Amino acid sequence: MPVTVTLTTVPGHKTLEDYGTSQTISVLGASLGHETLPALANVAEIRTAVARFGARIRAEHPEASFYVSVRLAKGQRKPNGYDAASRRNGLGQENFMHVSDKRTKHDAPAKDAAAATASTVPEQAGA
Repeated sequence: MPVTVTLTTVPGHKTLEDYGTSQTISVLGASLGHETLPALANVAEIRTAVARFGARIRAEHPEASFYVSVRLAKGQRKPNGYDAASRRNGLGQENFMHVSDKRTKHDAPAKDAAAATASTVPEQAGA
């Protein structure tokens, strides 16, 4: 059964940190746009609509970092697989968010590991 979907941008960004990834979404921030689509039949059509909408907004605002909010019209049934897809970015809602890398950098972990391995390997007699 087709559903009516409203797509809206919400300012946001992702941050990679040593303990994982955090996501900040500013629900009170200014939206860059919205669009209501009246007859989407399944998760694949919603995913395609999110990609088109996000690409259009990205073309209009190339420096913007945003999350695409997906809302179904009140009283309509969700398509099969909608809940699972929306929880794991299966609709592409997070694809337009900028990512900051705040992880601690280790310049030479491979060299340190190689040195540690070399110092623990016993020398062979007669070599």
